[in-house]
Amino acid sequence: MKKLSIIIPTLNEEKYIIPTLQSLSQQTYRNFEIIVKDGLSTDNTVIIAEEYCDKIISEKDTSIGDARNQGAKHAKGDLLLFLDADTSLKKNALELVNEDFNLFNIVLLLPKYGPRKEDTGFMSKTKKEVSRFLIGFENYWRKYVDRFCGGMFMPVDLSTFKKIGGFDKRLKCVEDIELSYRLRKHGNVLNDYRVEAYFSLRRFILSGYIETLRNYGLNAIRIHLNLLQPEFETFR
Repeated sequence: MKKLSIIIPTLNEEKYIIPTLQSLSQQTYRNFEIIVKDGLSTDNTVIIAEEYCDKIISEKDTSIGDARNQGAKHAKGDLLLFLDADTSLKKNALELVNEDFNLFNIVLLLPKYGPRKEDTGFMSKTKKEVSRFLIGFENYWRKYVDRFCGGMFMPVDLSTFKKIGGFDKRLKCVEDIELSYRLRKHGNVLNDYRVEAYFSLRRFILSGYIETLRNYGLNAIRIHLNLLQPEFETFR
């Protein structure tokens, strides 16, 4: 039975983090620690996190990859599970993660993603359908075409993560895809769509679908071409 170190990067997440922490408290698997790496929030994020978390690190960071790396340095588990502050989990998610890493020789696990109900409840029918299509297409693409994991829920072998130097903190976007590519060179990757994670659509809501897809798409291409990313605003 492996111990999981759950790393949650935060920056002013008081509106989103409670459902995430509550979903962790309801997990059927209990052998885990929660580490929140806070980027000096000015709201009540840290106060809320203190009720649920084992360790809180409040330090400045330069990117979400940098925040995750800082959190991972304090991990005491066998596996790292990077979780965004606005992602909720199905109750057996951690149990299945532990099962997969015990049964299979893997360095990375790819779960199934879906939208958080809190976001879709007030959406128009058209926006709901667009959201479901886009997320469904990404799940299909990651399973059959290009196997990478999203940082909103990313289970990783700790020793391999350390071996390859963690996230590239210079990247402002798609750092999770870049890490997935490097992990694939060092071990096996498993798709297990029994593991379900539900993330917030706020990036699409705040920036718009076209602009969000444009940012992520262009920067994914830049990774393939080994080009630096331009500076742009991202939502944590």
